[in-house]
Amino acid sequence: MPEIKFLSNLADLTGESSLKIEYDGEVSGLIDNLDTKFKGKDFKTTITDDEGQIKDFVKILVNGNDIRGTGGLDSEINDDDEVVIFQTLAGG
Repeated sequence: MPEIKFLSNLADLTGESSLKIEYDGEVSGLIDNLDTKFKGKDFKTTITDDEGQIKDFVKILVNGNDIRGTGGLDSEINDDDEVVIFQTLAGG
């Protein structure tokens, strides 16, 4: 089972800092599954834009690699992978 970790405000949003789920597929499907799991918490709209793409300030890492460099939403997630989802901080 892949382990999904939520950092910062996404941990607050989901009420989870880490969970393991039965999943084998692409990142896009994982996001849909998590949106269903956290129904009513606006998970998907928090991390994706109106076109369904990952927002600029959201990072999704699979085994430490940013999905933007490894296939984006089509990146594969396998049984023993670690997925970390977080929003980057900005300010001044």
